Amino acid sequence: MRKPLRDIRAFVVGGETICAIYRDSQHWITNTARGGKASNCPVTPELNDICVAAARAVGGGVVAIDVFEDPERGLLINEVNYTMEFRNSIAPTGVNIPAKYVDFALKVARDGWDAANGWPEGQHRAHTISLTAGASE
Repeated sequence: MRKPLRDIRAFVVGGETICAIYRDSQHWITNTARGGKASNCPVTPELNDICVAAARAVGGGVVAIDVFEDPERGLLINEVNYTMEFRNSIAPTGVNIPAKYVDFALKVARDGWDAANGWPEGQHRAHTISLTAGASE
């Protein structure tokens, strides 16, 4: 896998990529708890689309998506995390991730899972995506 000395950790809450960080490292371990350095990563339409599609493929909710930037194939999903660490992501992004998580939980309680994820009532929740071809509807 050819990629820069970084990856992207994006946070999806209820059908929206709320923020993302670059995780830079001189080796393949980019986890910020293991020495990777976090900096803000702009959420582009392309990043939002592939991350929301990946979240939807696993049933939605609140997830962290790890993304590789391949120079030839573009953005590629590496991992989807339901138990994400966000402590080192709040300051560089300026987004209060825990508050977004709580808002989502309250919306689920009030409006239901489909509505909280931005899906029409009764719509099939998960659909397959190609993790090598990128996001497509």
